[in-house]
Amino acid sequence: MSFSSRRRNYLLTPHRRDGLIEWMKSMLQHSFVLDALETTGADTFTHFEALVEEHRQMDGSPQPSRLQQLVPQIGMFHTSLFLRAAFTIYNEKHCLTKRKHIQISFNEIRHILNLAQILAMRKNLPGQENATDLLASTRGFEEGANVSSEDDDSVGPLGGLIDDGEDTGGPSSQLNGPKLISFDGDQTLYSDGANFDNNPRLARYMELLLRHGVAVAVVTAAGYEYKVDRYEHRLSGLLNYFKKQKLSAEECERFYLFGGECNYLLQLKADYHLHPVKEIGPGGWITSTQYLPEAPANWEESKITDLLDIAEKKANAVVKELRLRGRVIRKKRSVGLIPNPGSEITRESLDEAVLSYQEVINSMNGGAGPGLPYCAFNGGTDTWVDVGNKRVGVQILQSYLGIQPHETLHIGDQFLNTGNDFAARTVSPCIWIISPVETTYILKSILRLAGVNFSLPDMVATEDEFGNPLKRSNSIDFLEMQRRTAAAKKMDVYTGELVGGA
Repeated sequence: MSFSSRRRNYLLTPHRRDGLIEWMKSMLQHSFVLDALETTGADTFTHFEALVEEHRQMDGSPQPSRLQQLVPQIGMFHTSLFLRAAFTIYNEKHCLTKRKHIQISFNEIRHILNLAQILAMRKNLPGQENATDLLASTRGFEEGANVSSEDDDSVGPLGGLIDDGEDTGGPSSQLNGPKLISFDGDQTLYSDGANFDNNPRLARYMELLLRHGVAVAVVTAAGYEYKVDRYEHRLSGLLNYFKKQKLSAEECERFYLFGGECNYLLQLKADYHLHPVKEIGPGGWITSTQYLPEAPANWEESKITDLLDIAEKKANAVVKELRLRGRVIRKKRSVGLIPNPGSEITRESLDEAVLSYQEVINSMNGGAGPGLPYCAFNGGTDTWVDVGNKRVGVQILQSYLGIQPHETLHIGDQFLNTGNDFAARTVSPCIWIISPVETTYILKSILRLAGVNFSLPDMVATEDEFGNPLKRSNSIDFLEMQRRTAAAKKMDVYTGELVGGA
């Protein structure tokens, strides 16, 4: 039996690295070692910015850009990136250039890239303050102020650079920013394997986006077909918040959910419930997007079956070979490897499984692949092979809503090549976050840059999503924690089956 270099050496597969960020980090290392970052840091980011813009202008050229030669795996940039401005703002708050022992980290570069992206999404209109000046001049607290992470979300990656203005109240004109924002679910809107139950700050910012003309979509790998109650269970707190705030019918209808990456499209209606969007016929989302080569309308059932058969066979082999305490489940459009109740599967084993799926699926049909889009990814506690991916999901939303790629923003936490947000990069600008806290901050920044002033006097929750009063105390409420855990256990997030609870 022969072994590929990938199987011989785990380190040869850069599945836990991002080429662009690693290259930027290595370039900044020279200035750090020479203790010259304070004088050269901003200019280095200006150089990065110029390389990105050159790469954008050379899109479609037979000659590789300078950036592509330096980072061969680099993809497409849908907008310019204001990297110097982002670095200047971030450095002003975190004093990166003052450090003598710790160089700029991977996460700090990620935050700077995120800020550069949201700066680029805002147009500087006549009579409006420049985006960079707006961010730099609005501090949420003075230096040395005691800010608690429990009471203020300024603990985000750029915490304290943006303040809260006055509540604008009702609906407004189109937001000066993205027209469509799509979100991953787990670890983006709520913790991995949990539900969106009680996060009033994040819910408030999503409400404001809807009120200001932005289409909001949750594009999730969770695939429960069109069993609407399953999706509503996962988003119960968010939907109840919308109901409490009395969103109009028009505002509700800007909210979508795409289940199974790109297989099941639902829309919020005036009754504050999700409803399946018509698939076939005039106005149907499958019919109207069939011109897209990778759209579900063009998938052959035989190819879907072949892909799932191969994935299921390989998943069962991985469980046996690695002696995993897990089991394989098959759905209509996906195959999952999930842990047994009370057990965990290590990250390394999950990555091994994903890379094994990719290897065998890409070798189908003599190396031509499965003949339709797919996604094999590590979900943090499980692995899945889905028919379709988020590239297709976001692209369908863009087509169905008439929104261009440069007007779209996808926010997620899985942008490595074993993650399922990775594919969205080819059709949309992206924001790479690692937790719902960072998502909350990003939305706050987008709203503030767009000139949406708001205050949050009513954001301290007094009751949960079921209408039960919440106890406010400095100590941990173990009874409330137990109740939430029991509520979450009423549905198996892997299968969507109702399993009962306390």
